[in-house]
Amino acid sequence: MNIFTLDYQTRLRAWHDLREKLKDYDIKQKCIEVDNFWQQCPQVAYYLHPIDIPQWPNPWELLADNNYCPYARALGMIYTLVLLGIKEVDLVDAKDDNSEDVALVLVDNAKYVLNYWPNTVVNNCLQDFTITKRYDVSPIITRIGKP
Repeated sequence: MNIFTLDYQTRLRAWHDLREKLKDYDIKQKCIEVDNFWQQCPQVAYYLHPIDIPQWPNPWELLADNNYCPYARALGMIYTLVLLGIKEVDLVDAKDDNSEDVALVLVDNAKYVLNYWPNTVVNNCLQDFTITKRYDVSPIITRIGKP
């Protein structure tokens, strides 16, 4: 069952349970599980735009709105990773090997690349992409009260 098709309280509980489950996992497994969780959300073409990063929803608003473009899915991943204590998280726009635009979440100096295809976190390599823009994630992290 896809939790993103269920009510807000169920989504919130599933997100909480995910973080509880992963809190003692190593960084690799955290990245894989976080990507797997957020890859389930149904995609819409447009919801968030990077120019509005300081106004992007906080995690609870994101789950309540339940609209997920590639940036919104990346945002959910970033919130989850930061709340799990991972500090080296970046958000970038890139082009893949087919020249398709993608929004990627890079963890641990791009050792892990999230928000691409499902089940590819450890198979993705930053060299497979051309970075077109890097974003400052500090306004995102501020939205959850983390320094």
